[in-house]
Amino acid sequence: MSGNQTTDYTKVKPYNETEAKTEQLSRMFNHISGKYDKFNDIMSWGIARFWRRSSLKSLQAFDPKQILDIATGTGDVAIKSFKFLNPDHVTGVDISDQMMEIGQEKVKVAGLVGKINFEVQDCASLTFSNDSFDAVTIAFGIRNFEKLDQSIQQIYRVLKPGKHLLILEMNEPQKNFLLKLYKCYTTVFVKLTSRLLSNDEKAYDYLTASMHAFPNGEKLIAALEKHGLNVIKYRKFNFGVCSMYLAEKR
Repeated sequence: MSGNQTTDYTKVKPYNETEAKTEQLSRMFNHISGKYDKFNDIMSWGIARFWRRSSLKSLQAFDPKQILDIATGTGDVAIKSFKFLNPDHVTGVDISDQMMEIGQEKVKVAGLVGKINFEVQDCASLTFSNDSFDAVTIAFGIRNFEKLDQSIQQIYRVLKPGKHLLILEMNEPQKNFLLKLYKCYTTVFVKLTSRLLSNDEKAYDYLTASMHAFPNGEKLIAALEKHGLNVIKYRKFNFGVCSMYLAEKR
């Protein structure tokens, strides 16, 4: 496990230093919502689909029936949950209403209307009752939380005792050669591609910068365990480019 970041990730913002991070991110994701799925595939060379599938399968043994998908975006994990977990219902929340509008259309295509619903909510102030969910999932979203401790507290509150939190997040590899290769890829290829996808270069610059700053590995595990979530599985994918955390509510 590792986490060598020194930058305060809450200070990494898309547009300016003065406005709250959450407000900027809501505007940013609304702006790039139509291109986000394509950019995500480019960013990971399409491997993100494997990461989602492998991570969701780690929940199969626990058979969750009510799932909360935080930072649901366009609903990929919410939809894939029905393929690998067969829950009764998934609730997706996000700060971007336009991302979830795309998710609604994907839900219709998947034939899951009534099985998935979306709500605009900030993880730091969830409105659900205590002990509401059998599982909480967060894929490629936790590094965008402005208030990490407060958000983890809310996740702990809405999870049922003994139930599970699954986190999937991209991060920089720690080994020197791989780190140099990865930085070259993100600063050259990803930046050039993002210019073709959108005129909002700052948005894509933020997405790569936030990976560098976010406290992954041991630091994130410590943050989860501080708030009563026992990490029972930690896995790195593809030389540390992506990490999975499976935690249980004590």
